[in-house]
Amino acid sequence: MYHYTSIEKLALILKNRTIKFNNILNVDDPEEAETSDLGTAGRHCLVSCWTNSEEDVIPMWNMYTPDMKGVRIKLRKYPFKQYTYNKGEKYFTEDIKSYIDYNGSYTTSVCISAQYPLLEKIEYTDDEKLLKPEIITKSENGIKASFQNIGRCKRTYWNFQQEYRYIIRTAPWGMMELERVKEPNEQILIFNRILDKNNTQYCNEIYLDLAEDAFSDVEVLLAPKTTESECIIVQALLDKYCHGYHAKIERSKIRVR
Repeated sequence: MYHYTSIEKLALILKNRTIKFNNILNVDDPEEAETSDLGTAGRHCLVSCWTNSEEDVIPMWNMYTPDMKGVRIKLRKYPFKQYTYNKGEKYFTEDIKSYIDYNGSYTTSVCISAQYPLLEKIEYTDDEKLLKPEIITKSENGIKASFQNIGRCKRTYWNFQQEYRYIIRTAPWGMMELERVKEPNEQILIFNRILDKNNTQYCNEIYLDLAEDAFSDVEVLLAPKTTESECIIVQALLDKYCHGYHAKIERSKIRVR
């Protein structure tokens, strides 16, 4: 998978060994957080945006690197650190492996299923029902809310991105919070936060740790306008933080003034 970014952000990825997930409220498409019935319920979803296209293209360099000076980093699918939790630990009812660090501070305010992040291919469409999905369904058994269709579709004019994204969908309560609440009426109040369009219990960003060998096959492509001095900086970063691995570095074949 490929990710376009600045040299400064590359340095943070390499040094901190983390990937940042941004709230959908803050991505470049201002429509993405919108739903047909719950306002900007997309705020409960966070994403890290990538592409599987080996070909680098001018629009991507222009939008996601400063003045087309930056890099495109290549990592394997699911480069994240995996955690193991035993039955009975962190409220799990069975042994679980997950990329989510349940000791992370974000789990005190939101709940995240162990299956996340999911890697999903973006569908490009102009169908309003897909772009602004319905979250609430009602039946004789009650009301059900699902965020599963948020973050999956973008308008067709974005299709140059050929985007894949890692998605984390959250619920607006901490893992320990439900454990403390025993009375049904109190539990209903917590679950009703999902239905509250003005609820502010969500994460703006989450950082997931990378695996120890995440950089073992890293490749870096330099943006078209990257200077020789900036190339030296990128090489120095790879030498320092990818020591022991063969980190491949190349320059884009695109030529622009």
